[in-house]
Amino acid sequence: MAIQCPRCGGRMVFDIPHQYLQCTYCGTTMPVETYGQNNAAQYSSDTYNANLYTCRSCGAELVAPDEQTVAYCAYCGGEAFLNQKNTPMTRPQRIIPFRKSKDNAKTYFANSLKKKLYVPKELKSAEFLDTFHGIYLPYWNIDARVPDHEIMLTGTRSYTQGKYDYKEDYEIEADIGGTVSGLAYDASAAFDDTIANEIAPFERKDERSFSEGYLAGFYSDKPTASPELYYDEAGQVVIESVYKDVERGAGKVSVTRSESEEVRRSQIGMTDLRSSISLFPVWFLTWRRGDRVAYSVMNGQTGKMAMDIPVDKKKFFAVSVLAAAALFFLLTWLSGFIIPKTAAVISAVFLVISSFTLSGELKQIYIKENHVYDYGDTTSNVQKKRRKAGGGNVLGQVGKNVKLSNVLMIVIFCVCAFPSIIFSVLTGVVGSGKFMLLAALAVQLFLSIKTMARLRGIARKTAIIPAILAPLVLTAGVLIFASNPAADYWYYGTAIGCLIAMVANCLSAINYFNYLTTRPVPNFFRREGANNAAD
Repeated sequence: MAIQCPRCGGRMVFDIPHQYLQCTYCGTTMPVETYGQNNAAQYSSDTYNANLYTCRSCGAELVAPDEQTVAYCAYCGGEAFLNQKNTPMTRPQRIIPFRKSKDNAKTYFANSLKKKLYVPKELKSAEFLDTFHGIYLPYWNIDARVPDHEIMLTGTRSYTQGKYDYKEDYEIEADIGGTVSGLAYDASAAFDDTIANEIAPFERKDERSFSEGYLAGFYSDKPTASPELYYDEAGQVVIESVYKDVERGAGKVSVTRSESEEVRRSQIGMTDLRSSISLFPVWFLTWRRGDRVAYSVMNGQTGKMAMDIPVDKKKFFAVSVLAAAALFFLLTWLSGFIIPKTAAVISAVFLVISSFTLSGELKQIYIKENHVYDYGDTTSNVQKKRRKAGGGNVLGQVGKNVKLSNVLMIVIFCVCAFPSIIFSVLTGVVGSGKFMLLAALAVQLFLSIKTMARLRGIARKTAIIPAILAPLVLTAGVLIFASNPAADYWYYGTAIGCLIAMVANCLSAINYFNYLTTRPVPNFFRREGANNAAD
């Protein structure tokens, strides 16, 4: 079914600046509400007819109320025509229309790139920017009823008066009850929850009763994530909101929360949660390279944007070569002021800093690769374990890996660092540079073990090489400083070794950063529907 002009029969689209339907042929305009009244039979139905487009490349399914010429999939970036079939779709209850236009999205994205270094040139091309696509994404609106009743709680108040600290205990009686509504959660398994959180919130003041007229000229995704996936989190939000309401009424008294979620639910008396579907507007821009894609998305109502911007390694190394050349001439000029030992120590410090960066990058890789915060992803092993355990700390496995690796860290420390310390003590050579190297080695060993632990949960293991190389270089540096050779080239060799290890860290960090800012090309051919998503 096409949304047709009542005057000429041409195709109508939703005009964002003016918030009405406009014919692309004769220019006739019509309020969306009028379209709904003119189609009262369809408007009051629980379903509406729409065209379901299926991408031949990745299997993504997008819905449009009229026929459109499609040669681009927003999810995989494929430039293949989509298969189409007409099908009845379940009618959402509410919708927030687009408020930001495609030009707004292009301008904001282009301006944001001006502030970023090493951006791939294709991301700045006009042809690429023109591939922004407007998609309505489904969100679950979750409401909870708290029955009217009296609740007994305890609380404390701590304050300082004069020279004395006071702590007062209170018993609190409060009347509670009402409905907590408007908790919105991404209902599309195709849309990563972490991206949804970055562009949140959507403002409910613009929410309207659903009419397919708002979809004219846009696509919408189907709800494919069960609302039950979010009931635990929504329940915690409801309970906490009640506690905060009680605290506001009690003044400066802090309400005591039980550690048991079961006890908290019993105190509040929250009844079953209810859910309904709304559609929220999002501008989608997809950049694809090989088997990886990067998304830049913009909240179509508020203009808030989340961007995945990879690093162009050619630009990075071009700038790095220029910086290295400038540093070389500077150090040549200062060669009479900087002794070789100082150069070695400075290099060791920078090596440890680069290892910190790499270790932090790996944590983010683990979170993203395992969909730690994407509760709607039913294929993630982390989320499957989380659901079986009834919630809990989804990052617990990372902590367990680090704890299990502490023994290995002690062993490596004894093998590498301990002989260096013994050797320096026996030789009786004392110097601040030697102990700086020892401190750098100790920190580096900790970071290397932490890196190894995090790699256990990550598919790409390339960080193993710099994680091994860095402590070996620093161990050699400690031994050189302890033996205190007269020739300067030993210390220059230490500095060069640290710089080589630092380059290995930087290369690995850039590769992981590009991996972090991209994701695998999605495959929706076997994705589960909403009725099976919780299994």
